[in-house]
Amino acid sequence: MAVPKVCGIETEYGVVLRGAADANPVLASSMLINGYVEHHRVGWDFEDESPNRDARGTVREGAQPPEIETHLVNTVLTNGARYYVDHAHPEYSTPECANALELVIADKAGERVLARSMQAARRLLEPGQEVVVYKNNSDGKGNSYGTHENYLVDRAVPFANLVRHLLPWFVTRQVFTGAGKVGSENGAAPVDFQLSQRADFFEEEVGLETTLKRPIV
Repeated sequence: MAVPKVCGIETEYGVVLRGAADANPVLASSMLINGYVEHHRVGWDFEDESPNRDARGTVREGAQPPEIETHLVNTVLTNGARYYVDHAHPEYSTPECANALELVIADKAGERVLARSMQAARRLLEPGQEVVVYKNNSDGKGNSYGTHENYLVDRAVPFANLVRHLLPWFVTRQVFTGAGKVGSENGAAPVDFQLSQRADFFEEEVGLETTLKRPIV
């Protein structure tokens, strides 16, 4: 029997501002989030923490007040999810979930949030303009953005053991979970169709980078 563990998903959505001469993705992402959280926002609570203090209790010189770092485009929703602008993408991070079913429900709720955000953003735009989001991992033009899974794991578990078991699972599950993609990107060999949208962008098995030499774990 599997050991229950806390899990979560972070999804960066592709975004396009249609009908505008200057289609700024950062502005489009901000409009999505600002339009939605106007009526669904939960304030950040720093009563039990000091975000600007490091592990030694020292505050970094010149650090901004936490309220500055948690302005309107970085907020918590009423279901416990985090909704914010990550670089040039709207990102939805599910609340912490106790099992896979809860996680899928929370992730689907994120899709509803983005759909309502598009409606809210339309009210802020000029006629003929709209913000459109895509739940994908590649724009087909050489740019990739992520969907990340998170699992609470006991620190006593050797990291090498996690890698040994997770790597083959993450790779082979594309056979039945891959979203599919036409063509290839990032200098990969030309193909007509792929099972995985993001395989072209992985260069390392294990690592910390998220924007270059992307790892699987």
